[in-house]
Amino acid sequence: MHTLSPVGLRRRTLLQSGSALLIPISPWVFAEPRAPLALSISINRAGRMRAFSQRGSKAYIQATLNVLSAKARDIMLATQHLITVSLEELTAGNPAPEVRKLIQALERDCYVFSSLLASTPRKERIVEVTRAADVMLESADRLTKAYEGLSQQVSAKIVNIAGRQRMLSQRAARAFFLLAAGQDTPAFNKQLVTARAEFNQGLVTLQATPISTPAIRNELELAKGQWLFYEAALNKTASAEGLQNIATTSERVFEVMDNLTSLYDAALRDILG
Repeated sequence: MHTLSPVGLRRRTLLQSGSALLIPISPWVFAEPRAPLALSISINRAGRMRAFSQRGSKAYIQATLNVLSAKARDIMLATQHLITVSLEELTAGNPAPEVRKLIQALERDCYVFSSLLASTPRKERIVEVTRAADVMLESADRLTKAYEGLSQQVSAKIVNIAGRQRMLSQRAARAFFLLAAGQDTPAFNKQLVTARAEFNQGLVTLQATPISTPAIRNELELAKGQWLFYEAALNKTASAEGLQNIATTSERVFEVMDNLTSLYDAALRDILG
């Protein structure tokens, strides 16, 4: 009896599920060798995977709550695509063996999570999706920290911190949606409280960093302003209007923090010359 390889099995499974266009075969198989990414870019890309885990699962729960459902599904599809693209970028350029192992572990966790995102959102699966997202989050965090450890620049930590703000913005919204979906547990309440506290601390840290340009200062002020709107929404009850406000304000904060992380990434590359 012929036994399919893991890649072949995955390909058949994806074809059967109609998800082949959303989750391509492993980039480890087909990615052509390219020049290694700059460390600051690697930190940024790996850090974004943390955010994708929380943003995708947030959108899944949002869809089950029927809150801006079309937008939520668009985010789920975009997340699957961006996960694939990011893995392709991270695997290119013959990464060091210790990093390669972490990327391979992340790829496995991404596959599980992306497969769940490709399914029709159902309330009875939101905890399963949340857990898969958090496993992916942990793998992405280990990889991000490994890249940060390879850098000789203390400033690399700032790219990591700015990038982590993206994840926290989505984690807070996801926790809010989980509570609204009936998952009012101590663990999810703690996630909401912790994400908000850590985001506030991250803003303080970024405000104090010596790496700054006019663009960074402007974007940081914008982030602080958008966070005020977002926190105001998080302080309100989970009404239909309140849930929509969480959906929209969390996206705005994510976008601003993603732009800010790219600015820190570019500034660090300038320092490294």
